[in-house]
Amino acid sequence: MDETDERDVRRLLAEYTELWIRHRMEEWGELFTEESDFITHRGIRWTSRQQNVVGHQDVPEVVLAQKENYAQEVVSIRSITPDVALVHTAWTWPGLRLPSADAPEDRRGLVTLVLVRQRTGRWLIRAAHNTRQDGLDPGGAAGPVLAHPRG
Repeated sequence: MDETDERDVRRLLAEYTELWIRHRMEEWGELFTEESDFITHRGIRWTSRQQNVVGHQDVPEVVLAQKENYAQEVVSIRSITPDVALVHTAWTWPGLRLPSADAPEDRRGLVTLVLVRQRTGRWLIRAAHNTRQDGLDPGGAAGPVLAHPRG
């Protein structure tokens, strides 16, 4: 991966983070391929851009108001082939207070992404897997198991 590719990938991930914070999910979805996979920190799997966008739009207002506290940084970018990159990011969300929570908590996690270069030269996200580093929601529930790819 040359400097131009790395710069383009970093720019894509900066846009990803900015659109996430501003909760502009339709635009955020445009950073993914049409047939993309996204696995949430709770183990829910979406297998298309549209599922990903719709799933991420469904957020309580109280959480939306706290998105400005979210931050994400690139940890590594590695070339798999000239047109495929493996990227890891680390995210933090200090003071997040969920509607059902008694107190705010500092959350953090990692995202593994597979990016593919399009014929136009533009990089898009083909797959993403978000993992919370502490792995538990309030009350100790780890969340649902991975959804079946067709359902």
